[in-house]
Amino acid sequence: MPRMRRRMSGPEPDNPTPLSRILAANLRELRARKGLTQDQVARSLKVHESAVSRWEGGSRFPSGEDLLALSSLFGVSVDTLLGKSEQPAPAGCVLLDQALLDRLDRAKDSAEFDRLVTQAKGQAIWLPVPDGAVLLPVAEAMRRTQKVAEKRPDSAYADKLFRPRF
Repeated sequence: MPRMRRRMSGPEPDNPTPLSRILAANLRELRARKGLTQDQVARSLKVHESAVSRWEGGSRFPSGEDLLALSSLFGVSVDTLLGKSEQPAPAGCVLLDQALLDRLDRAKDSAEFDRLVTQAKGQAIWLPVPDGAVLLPVAEAMRRTQKVAEKRPDSAYADKLFRPRF
């Protein structure tokens, strides 16, 4: 078994900060979604299982290095781990539907390729990110857009403009 690193910085035990509580809740949820045990997370990060337990209990806070490793393990940003729901999207980037692109790339022939495109119902493979765009959880994006749409009930577009296409 690889040597465990000892890194447990943060608040004193039994005195969790609000940020520690947010991180703890997010770690428990993400670990459960992935179906991992604390031991599996610990082995992946090369830390002791008690470190993961303390992070999830809010009594300790992971180091910056461990936050990055947790972010990679769970496929989320450090901002998300720490409870920040709105993240600026850098202009000049695109949102790429890699899963759809991979399915199209694996198509056996043009007929299957065309069928996959038709099933996508006009969904774009990539979308440019405009200046001022932010990444949000779907529920928050829906709440914000609904709030704006409700101000223009007589608009022909208010009911259509703010609906995502799936």
